[in-house]
Amino acid sequence: MRFLVVDDDESVHWYMQAILEPFARCDAVLSGEDGIRLFEAAHEQGEPYDAVFMDILMPDMDGHQTAEIMRAREEALGVDKLNAFKLVMITSLVDDANVSRAFFQTHASCYIVKPLDKEKVLEELRQNLVL
Repeated sequence: MRFLVVDDDESVHWYMQAILEPFARCDAVLSGEDGIRLFEAAHEQGEPYDAVFMDILMPDMDGHQTAEIMRAREEALGVDKLNAFKLVMITSLVDDANVSRAFFQTHASCYIVKPLDKEKVLEELRQNLVL
């Protein structure tokens, strides 16, 4: 499996990679723009990401916008919903508007609230068939 972590905090990269590396090859970037660039490159190489872990609060392009672009790119490539990447939101935001947007507009599989706890993260990923 192959995972992408998109978060503007490098400590989140290290933490998530430490949790996820036993399960998948992990890449991490600091911005939505870089996330889209790696996402597209992975498709071009024929090795798309199985899951994308996305922060919402990022400068320039937020996580919702980034995820919407990634979903549109998959659709343009003809990727069906069964083979689409699993979106895992990792954020400190818990308001109804952000939770609803994540699930209903970008079809998130999970919504994990920071601060992150290894056991809770792994349990959430297993329950939602990301792992």
